[in-house]
Amino acid sequence: MLSYLLKKIFPPEEGFFPYIYLGNMIIPIYFMLQEPPNKLYPGLLLLIVFVLAYRHAFWSTRITNYLVAAEMVITVMFGYFYNPMYIYIIFVFVFQIARLPLKWMYWLCGFFTVISLYLIYKTVFVHPFYVVLTMIPPLFGGSILPFIMKSSLRYKELNENLTRVAKELERKNEEKTILEESKKRMLADLSHDLKTPMTTIQGYSKALYEGVIEDEEQKKKYMKYIYDKSIRVTTLIDELFMFSKLDSPDFPIQKAESDICEFFRGVIVEYYELFLEKEMELEIDIPNTKMLYLFDQKLLYRAISNILENTIKYNPNKTMVYIRLRKTFNSIKMELGDNGVGIKEEIAETLFDPFVRGDKSRMNDGGSGLGLAITKKILERHGGKLTLDTSPERGKTNFIMELPIEIGN
Repeated sequence: MLSYLLKKIFPPEEGFFPYIYLGNMIIPIYFMLQEPPNKLYPGLLLLIVFVLAYRHAFWSTRITNYLVAAEMVITVMFGYFYNPMYIYIIFVFVFQIARLPLKWMYWLCGFFTVISLYLIYKTVFVHPFYVVLTMIPPLFGGSILPFIMKSSLRYKELNENLTRVAKELERKNEEKTILEESKKRMLADLSHDLKTPMTTIQGYSKALYEGVIEDEEQKKKYMKYIYDKSIRVTTLIDELFMFSKLDSPDFPIQKAESDICEFFRGVIVEYYELFLEKEMELEIDIPNTKMLYLFDQKLLYRAISNILENTIKYNPNKTMVYIRLRKTFNSIKMELGDNGVGIKEEIAETLFDPFVRGDKSRMNDGGSGLGLAITKKILERHGGKLTLDTSPERGKTNFIMELPIEIGN
């Protein structure tokens, strides 16, 4: 029955056609095995090859019948799983061309061969470039754009993007090197800062334990040294722990909406007595209006306190202190400045790095060298930044804590 139907639809003719058509079958089979299959043009080509083979008695009638039947089954399966319209297009097209003159069928076969070869070119050569081109922009914060350029422009853009990748990798490598050096320096500084008080504690405690010190007043003095140094070690460890936590993206920021003007004013009030003790003059400019902002009060309190404590500790008596809060169109700025001893330019560039102090004489002042680094981290976790102006309009130094204004603030 199948043989009878095929003979009616595709009447065989005498003759023999070159073997090249057998090779053409590889092309559509290749595409049909792709995921997802690229079916239309290769499917047409494969059916035309079967028709030509049958009409030229390229194979025996029985084998040809089986091959054409298998192709029809495959076509139906593809249409069922992917696109039913594909079945209609294939069968109608083939039934229409089946009775065309052989010369016309040769041209059609050649036409679809060219199309299939072009599809192979796109799949094997162009598609990998397409994947590379579309995946590179997101690495730099870009978006995946439609791939509509001409081939020459594709290669040009591929070269440009690969150059960008090389430069970005080089930059990342430099950052990694700097980070590793910074960690090594931080560990060395930490070792030094811990070793100094621990050595003092060991020496004084050994003297007390062995009974070298007999005078009671001297014993109390030594115990006071031990206590002070232990406090220094505890402070250093606590601040190092806080610095490490702020460096972790898993560390939670407990933000709550509050009046930042009132909050800033409250922190200043807590240090008012210390300012009075050093006879420092305060010039405060904080708006009386309510300014709601979303922030972590504990962390921001610590950030402001670190700068206030440094201002009080490292400046002489009767220093003028400038305190200001202002709102711009995209940020809130809290400024803490003074006309005290100032900070050298060469130190200002690295002042916010861990264990950096404004002066060598501060190495044994009880500070950890992490205060400003922690302040910087806290502001960064709020999306803000900490900057230092060593040539302000008034005074010698001005710390600026800047917080971005986001939607809802």
